[in-house]
Amino acid sequence: ESEQNIAQAFSEAEKKGAILVLDEVDSFLQDRSEAERSWEISQVNEMLTQMENFEGIFIATTNFMTNLDKASIRRFDMKVEFKPLDSAKFIKAFGLYARHLGISDYVAFLESSFAKRAIEKLNNICFGDFALIARSARFEPITSSQQLLEKLQEESRLKDSHIIEKWGFRGLFCSDLKFFLVNILR
Repeated sequence: ESEQNIAQAFSEAEKKGAILVLDEVDSFLQDRSEAERSWEISQVNEMLTQMENFEGIFIATTNFMTNLDKASIRRFDMKVEFKPLDSAKFIKAFGLYARHLGISDYVAFLESSFAKRAIEKLNNICFGDFALIARSARFEPITSSQQLLEKLQEESRLKDSHIIEKWGFRGLFCSDLKFFLVNILR
């Protein structure tokens, strides 16, 4: 039923004039040359057909760009890669999320030599890491800049321990996209 569900999602989005966002699109657009079953091929074919004919705005996210079927790549008008934040963007994101979390000591903290040295070492932190930490703060509140930095350091170590490439990820969760566009890109 995947093909029917894909067609229905595109049809419904077009009827409503909605933006269609598919997170982890690699599960629908895997390289057909790697397919082992016929339904894997027909699912990708359906996605490609729907993408080609869709009149609305379609946003797809993936961490596995190299796993996408080659024919899908040319159907995207824009491809945006979200790389780890440089120091300036890291500091800006830190301030935005500190305010969002109700942390008031972040200005002085970011000016400290301790924070500056620690931030220089965090070369694999992406905007999504901040969003993840903010979501988890609903369960375990973060009350200081030091705690926020420690959570970011934990995320950095996790990435390194799993030998994840330091390019970040190639998309954002839908709920974070507006926050990112409004606060980081302006």
